Amino acid sequence: MTVSLKALEQLLALSEAMLGAAQEEDWQTLAAREAERRTLSESLPDPASSSQLATAEQARARLLIEACLHCDARIRPLVARRMNELRVVLREAPAGA
Repeated sequence: MTVSLKALEQLLALSEAMLGAAQEEDWQTLAAREAERRTLSESLPDPASSSQLATAEQARARLLIEACLHCDARIRPLVARRMNELRVVLREAPAGA
């Protein structure tokens, strides 16, 4: 397995951890895993270099990326719901509190 595929595997593991944290409403863990994932994703090689991967590795990379995107799609509404809850709380907070 290439370094790129290992990094994508780690990216997926972090995405899955983020989803679990969001489902458990553990917002601190979600934020921490997101920061880790951002750092890891910034270290990934340029997508143009993916053509250097063997065909089977390209297919695996595609599946890993799609799985990450699927996790993101499931996280998004959970975070949106939490943001709406916080907006209500902030709206109801007395001025200067």
